[in-house]
Amino acid sequence: METVNPLAVKKKLLLRVLQILCSPFLLLIDAFRPRPSRMIFSAFLWFMLGTFLLSATLYFWVEGQETQLERVLGGYFSDCEVAIPVSTEIEGIIKRNALMADVSPDLITAVIQVESGFDPLAYSPKGACGLMQITPLVWQAYNPDSSCNGRHRPGAVDHGVECIYNSDANITTGVQYLRKLIDHYDGEIGRALEAYNAGLTNVNLEEFRPKYRETRNYLQRIGTLLSADNPEHFWALYNAHCFGHALLQGLFIFTMVLWVILLIWGHRHLRKIR
Repeated sequence: METVNPLAVKKKLLLRVLQILCSPFLLLIDAFRPRPSRMIFSAFLWFMLGTFLLSATLYFWVEGQETQLERVLGGYFSDCEVAIPVSTEIEGIIKRNALMADVSPDLITAVIQVESGFDPLAYSPKGACGLMQITPLVWQAYNPDSSCNGRHRPGAVDHGVECIYNSDANITTGVQYLRKLIDHYDGEIGRALEAYNAGLTNVNLEEFRPKYRETRNYLQRIGTLLSADNPEHFWALYNAHCFGHALLQGLFIFTMVLWVILLIWGHRHLRKIR
């Protein structure tokens, strides 16, 4: 009876694993050979299967991280307690707009707290106004018929209920804009908040951390308000989610490259079979 050499088996297995890992490069070379190699093609199929399983696993992991992040950011689709003192009038405005826009009232409350500290006459050096720090461009986009252009300082002009400093009008505009950003980023609240603070053009989906330190501090302050017991958990979740999302995008591009290699190989060798 022939004995099996464990060392030889391990060596053979290692060579097979190495062949699978190098199979994209080997298949590209094999495409220009006169006769195709079944072993290389088989290894490439295993590599494709592994890439698919890795992508699927990463996708569900990212979805899980996003669900946890949304839970930390005020539940998103549900109410939770947030220790921020709010007047009855402002609370009513927040809850009405939250219901209409399908955004967590706790998230809106935290944004207002960080943006203006609930000062309806807040005015930033960059010209953002009111409770939700609405810029003139955003104000004009959502209130095209308003007599207020959103460019004046508090108290300079009184436009009544149409004024950018009016609490109701300001919160309504801010929530509509936040809802649009959430939809724009396919429900990624972290990215939406990043864009709300820094602007759409300053959000880089390839980077897992916000571009500006001010924006990172902004997100951390909101996370602290909504998860007062463990703000570090929020920041860890956000970084992990953004890193996973960037990695998933990279895997998608890599998979496209694999398909191109397979098409090149198939085009050259299947043509010979015909």
